[in-house]
Amino acid sequence: MEFSEQTPPDVPPGLIAPYLEAVPEELQGYRQWVVWKAVEKIKRDGTVKITKVPYNPKTGNPASTKRRGDWGTFDEACEAQIMDGYAGIGFVFTADDPFVGVDLDNCFDKSGNLRDDARRAVDELQSFTEKSPSGNGLHIICEGELPGAGHCDNKTGREMYQKGRYFTITADVVEGLGTVKAGGAALKTLYTDWFGQPASNDASHTVGDLDWDSEAPLVSLDDMQIGESWKALVSDGEGLDKFTDSTGGPDRSTALLAVCEEMVSAGMNVESILTVLTDKANFLASAALDRRGGNRESAMQWLWKYTLAKVLADWRGLVNLFDGLPPLERKERLPARRGFRFISGAELIVNIAPVQWLVERYIEVNAMVILFGEPGVGKSFVALDMACCIATGEAWQGFPVKQGMVFYIAGEGHAGIGRRLGAWCKYRGVKLENIMISNTAVALTEIENVEAMVRMIRKLTSEHGAPALIVVDTLARNFGGLDENSNKDMGLFVQHMDRLKHELQTTVLIVHHTGQGNKDRARGASALKGAVDIEHRVEARAGGTIALQTTKMKDAELPESVLMRLHGVELGEVGSSAVVVKADEFVDDPEPPMSKQQKQIWEIMVHAMDDAGGEVLDNKALVERCETQRISRARVTEALKHFEAQDLITVDRKNRPLLIRLKDPVLD
Repeated sequence: MEFSEQTPPDVPPGLIAPYLEAVPEELQGYRQWVVWKAVEKIKRDGTVKITKVPYNPKTGNPASTKRRGDWGTFDEACEAQIMDGYAGIGFVFTADDPFVGVDLDNCFDKSGNLRDDARRAVDELQSFTEKSPSGNGLHIICEGELPGAGHCDNKTGREMYQKGRYFTITADVVEGLGTVKAGGAALKTLYTDWFGQPASNDASHTVGDLDWDSEAPLVSLDDMQIGESWKALVSDGEGLDKFTDSTGGPDRSTALLAVCEEMVSAGMNVESILTVLTDKANFLASAALDRRGGNRESAMQWLWKYTLAKVLADWRGLVNLFDGLPPLERKERLPARRGFRFISGAELIVNIAPVQWLVERYIEVNAMVILFGEPGVGKSFVALDMACCIATGEAWQGFPVKQGMVFYIAGEGHAGIGRRLGAWCKYRGVKLENIMISNTAVALTEIENVEAMVRMIRKLTSEHGAPALIVVDTLARNFGGLDENSNKDMGLFVQHMDRLKHELQTTVLIVHHTGQGNKDRARGASALKGAVDIEHRVEARAGGTIALQTTKMKDAELPESVLMRLHGVELGEVGSSAVVVKADEFVDDPEPPMSKQQKQIWEIMVHAMDDAGGEVLDNKALVERCETQRISRARVTEALKHFEAQDLITVDRKNRPLLIRLKDPVLD
């Protein structure tokens, strides 16, 4: 692979871009490469720190130094760095490779000379040495084995690791040391001189049933990849008032549980968590120490047994949720709430706040919203249009929006959602950011799945910001096989949507279907409409237009209907899709003509496809449904030919029975 020496446009000013051609061949052969972004974080003292967040070069998802599936080859990392504008590439150290990394901060004085300990490391190791991305530090990589588990000394700016960490790689070689060589005895001598003799961990094999890893690197609180507010809570108790007991008073145990969940979701090892949360220098450590009379080892046992072990077991079961693994059985943990009390009417009047809009006049902030319509009418196109507008700050159909992060749970139409997003970006002429799309549906009637989603979103929001909107598309695909007509089952779903809204302080938009009988209401039990704050109906109108009509607005007047239409967008070799535009745009695009019976067959076909749970329907199933409505097979065949001629469907005639697929701009 040939590499350009031009600095990628997304490398922040002041950081060194990687010289890909100078990366040592000894490292290139390992499938342990990631890419990274530079993220600015404000520390408690007000200073700005650049955090280097790793990403999977193959998928663009956040990467962990513990999951091999998150890493790629050297070529994959280089291609992602060049093509997708990442700040740089990085190499993950594991127990299976022979490499050790030495990281030295602030190595150079004002004259550009190395400080004494850095000079000693360079001279004695004589292995691959590069400048760090900031240009102020050094990375040395050599072959060898450390006498201890690895160590980080923030005061001196020295670190040594051989597993569980990754180094950013610039290949800005220092003093011609561009080859990885054996560290030998010099490596072990440096480790001992800098960090002392490896000491046996006092807690080794003594914390309950935890098999304590004495070689696990201990990550300090400052270096943990959690938000600054969490660090402030642990160290100083800032924000403890958010975690309350039944009387409304601050509760350290509730806060400790939340901190453990945050640290586990951030990938911290248990040894580091237990060490930090029983360090008497940290305020929150008193929650465990006070229960065990200040004895640290006993406090670790209590914290492991009653909190961390359970959190870790839950997380291990739930992070793989979308891969089809069964979740663990667990008890529901209700969100912390303030105790029951009465508030005077006068106080409520004084504190009245104006309505806050996510989409002006149509969607409120922190609301539960339902968007329903018949299959094929275009409601998912409308929902996706709203989501993309909120993610980018673009006005929705002329109405201003409040920009924020969007999480879209795509339960159907996965084959076309990428094309829809591509068409939206092409039509709007903007780059789509701040929106995350799920790769599958999820049963949101199961509390384990809801809690897993909350944790996943919280983990992502530490980098991308708090969620403004969560879209559930559709209710049926994410209902977990329960009965939509049961008020009990629907009430459970509503309760879980309330939990998402409450814990993440976000708006939840639910895309839903009408029933075949009554098209003026959402399908299923009435508990849904009673619970939502806002309800919109999407319906087809004459001339190929789509109308969004608001049928419920809890805290404001009902707005006027919005008239839209679908406009096709060509995407070249990948095909085409459609976007939602104002009704007065592209009015020369007539509605495909259908007879009354053809419209009836079309409706039966779309409903049958929806009930089948996919985008494909076989001809035999369609004929059987139509025959129950006294429509002959010949009429069905004739209608299919008409739909095909109008470019509404494709028919696969290689199979028996024939397979019918809706074209992407129609399916929602």
